[in-house]
Amino acid sequence: MNFLITGANGDIAISICRILKNEFKKSIIEGTDIKTDGPGEFQFKKIHKITSPRNKNYLNEMLKISKKSKIIIPTTEEEIIFFSKNQKKFKNKLILVNSYKIIQIFSSKFKTYNFLNKNKFGVPSFCEKLNNLKKFNKTFFLKKDFGHGNKNYKVVRTAAQFKKIKINDKKNWIAQEYLDENYKEYTCAIIKLRNYENAIILNRKLDKGYTYYAEVVEDVHLNKILLNIAKKINLCGSINVQIKINQQRYAIFEINPRLSSTVMMRNKMGFKDLVWWINYLVFKKKPTSITKIKKYKMIKFSKEKFI
Repeated sequence: MNFLITGANGDIAISICRILKNEFKKSIIEGTDIKTDGPGEFQFKKIHKITSPRNKNYLNEMLKISKKSKIIIPTTEEEIIFFSKNQKKFKNKLILVNSYKIIQIFSSKFKTYNFLNKNKFGVPSFCEKLNNLKKFNKTFFLKKDFGHGNKNYKVVRTAAQFKKIKINDKKNWIAQEYLDENYKEYTCAIIKLRNYENAIILNRKLDKGYTYYAEVVEDVHLNKILLNIAKKINLCGSINVQIKINQQRYAIFEINPRLSSTVMMRNKMGFKDLVWWINYLVFKKKPTSITKIKKYKMIKFSKEKFI
């Protein structure tokens, strides 16, 4: 099979490329990026330089570049949104992307909060657009509404700090309840392919937004919640759920409607959501049973290690 992966110099794309090399050994794997030099050049057969999805030339560029590719895997938020809108324009191509409805909801933290709250899933006690927040009431996390990761996040603890916030596009930022150090953070992946469903819960440690340690956690109650989310959104693919828990409550504070940066860790642990999704897309083949996840701890430095 011929694969084309966007955002080729990003960590998610590189992890996906490495998995594909191992799982689909005779495949040709190329990438696209706004620049051709970077860490991805040591993994991909070729990286095609391309413009941003916001550029009017992007569609024609991608149509030309993807001519020889059977499967397109977008990895950046903007490209995921683009391909979910424009799948029909890529005739005879398989695109590893969730439905446009799922992506529209979960690409926005504010829409995510409203959807989960309306459907009675646990969420932070508040999540408001910054332009609607007139005064400081409680410590909050200041975040971009669109996009994922910890870049530009800030904890606002006082009214004085609130008054000093200088942001022009306040409608694109949110104030979300700050879930402090008394909460444990988990990252969870869910996959659902028709009647096959599975989830993995990882206790992880972060450094500058990147996971360097992850351990599989068994939690029957949380697993049930995750699979209920998959049913509610009619999932046919994989998503990533970020959640914090203490003794009194759980709060889902973010959902990434895509494969996440722990995709390689999960694959090595036996949760092969990338491979399962591709096999379903290409061959309509589903895992035949609930996969038993290996109970490994994992540390990620330059390469993954089991301990």
